[in-house]
Amino acid sequence: MLRALIILALLALPGALKAGLVEGSLTQDGAQRSYRLFVPETLNRFDGPRSLVLVLHGGGGSGREVRLSTRRRFDELAARHGFLVVYPDAIGRVWDTGVGKISANLSPRRDDAEFLARVIDEVARTYPVDRARVFATGVSRGGMESYALACGRPGLVRAIAPVAMPLPEASLGACRKGPAIGFLMIHGTADPIVPYGGGPITLGRRARDTVLSAEETYRIFQRRNGCGSSAEGAPSGSVRRFEGRGCSAPTAFLSVGGGGHGWPGGRKIIPGGRSGPTNRDISSPDEIWAFFSRF
Repeated sequence: MLRALIILALLALPGALKAGLVEGSLTQDGAQRSYRLFVPETLNRFDGPRSLVLVLHGGGGSGREVRLSTRRRFDELAARHGFLVVYPDAIGRVWDTGVGKISANLSPRRDDAEFLARVIDEVARTYPVDRARVFATGVSRGGMESYALACGRPGLVRAIAPVAMPLPEASLGACRKGPAIGFLMIHGTADPIVPYGGGPITLGRRARDTVLSAEETYRIFQRRNGCGSSAEGAPSGSVRRFEGRGCSAPTAFLSVGGGGHGWPGGRKIIPGGRSGPTNRDISSPDEIWAFFSRF
């Protein structure tokens, strides 16, 4: 009966893809929180519960902004493959990852992992979400929050795909060990803000967190997922592809040669030239969904 009602509700949506964008809100720790949910009008064409992808904006961004920064490509993929996409908003445009310098200086503190867990629950109450196929991707600070979900809330998401964000040192203890989790990292070798080789994040004068190198981050998740080795596949232009072998969960790394800070194939997330060059050899949403669709 519930499935039939969901199908009828979806059939009632207007034909344009934009009509599938639903605004949602909830109260978390006394604060009003918001998110945007993209429901493709094609959803009723697919049988069974569907995947849900969380797309997390970077610091200073928003759910609306990250949807535009990725050129609405996640929406297009959702319409083609029959999954749901949610674009949540952080308070003050900054995620509280629970650890690190930025989070320590936030006032008031907020439990963003709990907020995102509640967003998943709320969406799943209305739409046919496969709880075994909930995924999270995010750029920059949003990538940091994806680590917080994967390592701080085991079982909440099946896989993560951080973009322009290796593992923060503050999250190393939580992420080093734990149940296997799908992991894809995309990072530019010329990122001027979050260094590919590891070190302090540099943007403005505010005290910021320190990250491990992209390559060490990949090795950490290889070890966590029990990979026996790593192999390099055929490149896509300047993008090198690495894939773990014998892993308990798919583990991969896209090293974006000459890429700056942001979504490869997307729009700049920081105005001007501060974020460096945007790579056009790949579309990060396409790469991310191709990875998530393996589960």
